[in-house]
Amino acid sequence: MLSLSPIFYLAQTTQISPTHPPGFYTSNISLTLETNSEDTIYYSLDGSVPTKESFLFMPGDSIVFQDKSQEPNYYSEFVTTVDISVYGYPIWESPEGLLSKGNILRFCSYKNGEISSSVQSGTYFIFSDGAQKYELPVISLMVDEADFFSQDSGIYTPGLSFDEEIPESTGNYYKRGDAWERNVHIEYYNEAGQLGFSQDAGVRIHGGATRTASQKSLKFYARSEYGDSQFHYKLLPNNENDEYKRFLLQSSMGDWGKTIIKDPLAHEICRSLNFATQDSRPVIVFLNGEYWGVQTIRDRIDKYYLEYKEGATHQDSVTLLNSFNNPEAIEGDAEGFIELLEFINENDIAFEENYNYLLSQIDIENYIDYNIAEIFLSNYDWPGNNVKYWRESDGSTKWRWIFFDIDGGLYNYRYDMLEHCTLNDDEVVWPNSPPSTFIFRNLLRNDRFVSEFILRYAEILRSNFSLNTTINKASSLVDLYSSSISEHSDRWNFPENENAWRNDINEHLLEFLEKRHCYAVENLSNFFDLSDFPFDCCSEATFNTLLAYPNPSRGDFSLLNISEESMFGTVTISTTSGSRVYSEAGVTIRGGQTLELSNLDLPKGIYIVTFQGSLKGQSLKLIVF
Repeated sequence: MLSLSPIFYLAQTTQISPTHPPGFYTSNISLTLETNSEDTIYYSLDGSVPTKESFLFMPGDSIVFQDKSQEPNYYSEFVTTVDISVYGYPIWESPEGLLSKGNILRFCSYKNGEISSSVQSGTYFIFSDGAQKYELPVISLMVDEADFFSQDSGIYTPGLSFDEEIPESTGNYYKRGDAWERNVHIEYYNEAGQLGFSQDAGVRIHGGATRTASQKSLKFYARSEYGDSQFHYKLLPNNENDEYKRFLLQSSMGDWGKTIIKDPLAHEICRSLNFATQDSRPVIVFLNGEYWGVQTIRDRIDKYYLEYKEGATHQDSVTLLNSFNNPEAIEGDAEGFIELLEFINENDIAFEENYNYLLSQIDIENYIDYNIAEIFLSNYDWPGNNVKYWRESDGSTKWRWIFFDIDGGLYNYRYDMLEHCTLNDDEVVWPNSPPSTFIFRNLLRNDRFVSEFILRYAEILRSNFSLNTTINKASSLVDLYSSSISEHSDRWNFPENENAWRNDINEHLLEFLEKRHCYAVENLSNFFDLSDFPFDCCSEATFNTLLAYPNPSRGDFSLLNISEESMFGTVTISTTSGSRVYSEAGVTIRGGQTLELSNLDLPKGIYIVTFQGSLKGQSLKLIVF
């Protein structure tokens, strides 16, 4: 049973109107609360629900709001981790400088000792550039300080439940269930600074090991007990759903690296494949008026998600399973899937009649696409973790796998994922225990499955995973996040700064996208003993004798010819969408020499620098920050 404040259950008749609506302002405002009642108005400025001990608002009073950014930081000084890194995630550090701050206001009225109005809440951002301060949407969260940060019941801290003997699974932030859901007021402002929605809701910490990171993922619950049973807003860009029961604010710290965009990118790359993905929208978060960094709105994978994303008949008629070695029920029960595993164990899938039965139970096109994506993207934290699959509870649909959490991927472009996801070693528990590789290993015994898998892999390499497609999608996400990284780094020291972020993208993420194809084809050819494969990885790869430095740069850079031979041709600089921004013909770069390119006035972004000679061309990426 949820423990809700009693204010949500009492009759609320008095109307109170602020003279200024919440939102963004460019100068100070003086706000008054107006009412046609003689009830007493109380208000708070710290995120708490007003009580009779809060500030008293008298007729004729006004509340002055100004830019608070020069005031000392407060909420960012609460320690949110222990002092050692658990699972390698960042530990809490105090911000070095002052953070941006808004003003939060919550007010209501009392009569005869009882609350007589609804609690109204709003954020007043006073910035010299108003709503133009941020290019991303803004989410403002209002909570009681103790609900997040107290030692006994705060959900965002190690707290009293932390045990230093088992740091990997203890702490208040590891607590789950209704008892650890807290009241929150949430506001959403779009890119233009317009209020999208404002409502009370429930909030919990979300995730697995990332709960130990300093910035944590949050999940939000719309319930009638809080006032509204839905979030009535189109939260995510790539579907038309505008009613959510739950959604996530994902931390930036789950990335096995510091790119922040790795998991959203994986879903963008795979969005048209035959499996459900999670949509994403980056936002700027404020907690009780204090800047809290960049987080990303994501779908929460649950029974409601299956209804709007996968077309499930009804959210209460689905079976959704989670798998870590053995299937566990999130919705429904695992009995049907366990029976399927028993069939595979007792029957050789190499025989067509057994394979055909499997086809009646598993959406094989979904399963093939899903495995190809995990394998190509080199998700190390799988298949012994991060596995979900579902079907209608009455068995009228086949089992389908859901794609999520690729934070452990897009890093090691050499890694042989086929060996990884077919390992059969009883001593291994994570990330690829025998139970987790069981289905795929048995399906590979069937020649028809192997043939379909190989042909589909080649097809996806030419489409979703083509170098042009993946680089363009990466570039779009870099552009989307780039304006917000510097302030986020100041808050969390993750990544260290914008330059470090761009270096990580260039040296790890983009390098993976550039080089993965040939290693993936080599792994595939070796594993299946193929003499020929219907995909030319050389058409995707580039072998350069040109280097750009510095890279990333601020727009001025040099091209170094690392070969011994001179190069003659045309230098072209283009955006990733193909728009040419610079070209110079008749260029000579002698062996071991450089060509300086300066005063180009290139805006921030990712560019393709091409040197086209008479016989061949070379291309490389350039990041301008």
